[in-house]
Amino acid sequence: MLRKEILSKRRHLGEEICQTFGRQFAERIVGLDEYKAADTILCYASCKGEADTWKLIEKALEDGKRVALPRVTGPAEMHFYKITSMKDVAPGYYDIPEPLENCQEEVFEGFLVVPGTAFDRQMHRMGYGGGFYDVWLKRHGSHVTACGLAYDFQLRNEIPFERHDRMMNIVITPDEVIRKGDAADDND
Repeated sequence: MLRKEILSKRRHLGEEICQTFGRQFAERIVGLDEYKAADTILCYASCKGEADTWKLIEKALEDGKRVALPRVTGPAEMHFYKITSMKDVAPGYYDIPEPLENCQEEVFEGFLVVPGTAFDRQMHRMGYGGGFYDVWLKRHGSHVTACGLAYDFQLRNEIPFERHDRMMNIVITPDEVIRKGDAADDND
């Protein structure tokens, strides 16, 4: 029910609002020490009302960072591939922007920007139900700093989670940067 409620709210956000928040998220992220120290930025390509990441992707490319986006390769299976410009991206799985097939350099480590339906202050993430990021993070999570992006209404005090759900290191909202360990009851 929570997933449906939040996705319904998100669907009603206008493109201008998504872009405005996207600029705010990008400014917050590029100000983080973790971003500054990272050679590589792994990021989702926003669509369908998600917290906009296009300004961040453009900024990371301008900053000379290696940038990688996910491409779905099977059920609950995705891999991050390096892009060199926005021309390397086209609609893929469920019309989600993905790196083109000619982008073959796979990336496993860096600063990872993660989408989600909801996040909580204990760093839990509720995805979309496909398990793509949970599976990827189970394999490669020790090599990334995972950062979730959330509109204010996506941040809850507590969300349901399962044992296989992977936790974030940082959650960013338009108003806050929440780091692992900030929560009074950090249960990792």
